[in-house]
Amino acid sequence: MTDERRARILVVEDDAALREVLAGALDSAGYETSIAAHGITASQMLRDPEAIDIVLLDIGLPFVDGWQILEHMDNQQRPAVIVISARGEETDKVRALDLGADDYLAKPFGADELLARVRAVLRRVRPPDGAGGIVVRGSVRVDLGARSVTRGGVEVRLSPTEWLLLAELARNAGATLDHRTLLQRVWGPQYADERNYLRTFAQRLRVKLEDDPAHPDIVVTVGRQGYRFGPPR
Repeated sequence: MTDERRARILVVEDDAALREVLAGALDSAGYETSIAAHGITASQMLRDPEAIDIVLLDIGLPFVDGWQILEHMDNQQRPAVIVISARGEETDKVRALDLGADDYLAKPFGADELLARVRAVLRRVRPPDGAGGIVVRGSVRVDLGARSVTRGGVEVRLSPTEWLLLAELARNAGATLDHRTLLQRVWGPQYADERNYLRTFAQRLRVKLEDDPAHPDIVVTVGRQGYRFGPPR
């Protein structure tokens, strides 16, 4: 993916009118858009995840709902997912993030907000090259230049957002980064108050990196202030 405007987006929405509006907005913005009217079609199209960059996934689908699609996605090869739902409850947002969604957009929403969310996800999927360096904590080795993580010499596969959060913490190893700073740097300014995103992705990193995720010493919570990589400076 070298041209952001040609990113490939799959719209999974059973409401025909909304589906056409979403596809039209994305087409007008220059994206390559495909559509699926229900979960069965979407599941078939997602068998080739490399052909899709972002999925706009409605939860309330017939036959196979959005929760089932999220649960059965391959964690190693999944495209980015923005859940769209008429249900705006916090519990649904947390559930979607826990199942691997990258963002959650409650209906109704406008085209401008949709396109802003898509751009934010694309920035995380393919961020610009950053400074190099290697940060080590215990058996975990973070290579910022190569964008790779190993634990005990074995590669750890991270989603783009997981990597960006870990890299931001590792670049500032030993320093506490407050919640708003992390959210703005990793997700973008419009996410500054979305602490659920931060909690969810921090926990995902702990499961993959920590010897004891319940008592982390790599992705550390610092009271109510924020998070820190490793021990304090």
